[in-house]
Amino acid sequence: MRRIIRLMMLGLFIVCGLSGCSNEKYVIEKIEGNQLSLGPDEQDPEASYALLEVTVDDQTKVDGQTNSLSVLQKGDIIRFMYQNDKKPLVATIERVK
Repeated sequence: MRRIIRLMMLGLFIVCGLSGCSNEKYVIEKIEGNQLSLGPDEQDPEASYALLEVTVDDQTKVDGQTNSLSVLQKGDIIRFMYQNDKKPLVATIERVK
C-alpha cells in the first residue's frame, strides 16, 4: 500500500511539474504591447539573468478577471500559468501581494 501511495505522489509531482503551472514568482521587467518580460523575483544585484518572454491575449485572466491587462505594471510580482501548455501564451496571471 505504501508503495502505491509513493508512486501516486511521484506521478502527481511529475504531472504538476510538466503541466505548465508555476509556483515561482516573477517580477515584470518590461511590458511591450501584449508581451511581458519577466525576471526572477529574488535577484542578486551583481548577477545577470535571462528574461522570460510571455505573451498575453484577450483571453488571459489577471487576478480572475478577463481584459484587465492594463492593471499590470512594471515591478509587479506575479505567478502565471500557460494556456494548455502553449508556451509562451499565458492563460492566467495572479499578482502576488
